[in-house]
Amino acid sequence: MNEVFFDGMASFSDWGLYLTSLTIDAPKPKEIYVEIPHGDGALDLTEALTGEVHYESRPFEAVFAIKPETYSAELVRWLIGYLNGKKRIIRTKKEPGYYLIGRCATSFKNDGVLAVLTVKATCQPWKYKNDVTAKNTTIGVSGTTSVTLQNERKWVIPTITTSAAVTILFDGTSTSLNAGTHRVTNIALSCGDNVLTITGAAGTTVKFEYQEGAL
Repeated sequence: MNEVFFDGMASFSDWGLYLTSLTIDAPKPKEIYVEIPHGDGALDLTEALTGEVHYESRPFEAVFAIKPETYSAELVRWLIGYLNGKKRIIRTKKEPGYYLIGRCATSFKNDGVLAVLTVKATCQPWKYKNDVTAKNTTIGVSGTTSVTLQNERKWVIPTITTSAAVTILFDGTSTSLNAGTHRVTNIALSCGDNVLTITGAAGTTVKFEYQEGAL
């Protein structure tokens, strides 16, 4: 049975709702154009500030049918109280490896034969991976090791935990870190393969953790 999960609560297994339609649109890019007086076209400033394209919120809509044998006024009141105006983590069986974060709004109608609950949500543009990505590496006897961190579309700053002092070369910039846990802005992972070269004492362990987000 196809269903939607709101903070772990299942629309069919927990509530007996039948999913009749599900719409998850792609987020629209925030395009910025400045018209050029007496010139052709417009100046595209979409990526001028950060070098990245940013996106509007992602719309979500799920429509559920409540059969007469399942329907009760108490159930509807509980559903509206649980969902309406609440920010929830939303998962679907269509994409089991990802989740959305959105604020829900509900509407309800009952024609006497079939009750219908519509849940709309204004979601963050990204589909986040269910699990935080983690990669461990250990510096060998040469004192240097390389690690490739694969990342989805969203830029992300990883959390780096190192057992001893290291120097990390990334994108032409060297960053020195003491033992401990760090997040540094000049190590920001872009979409695709990100290669980092780590220098330190043999046996030093380094762990990278980051939350991937896809479109």
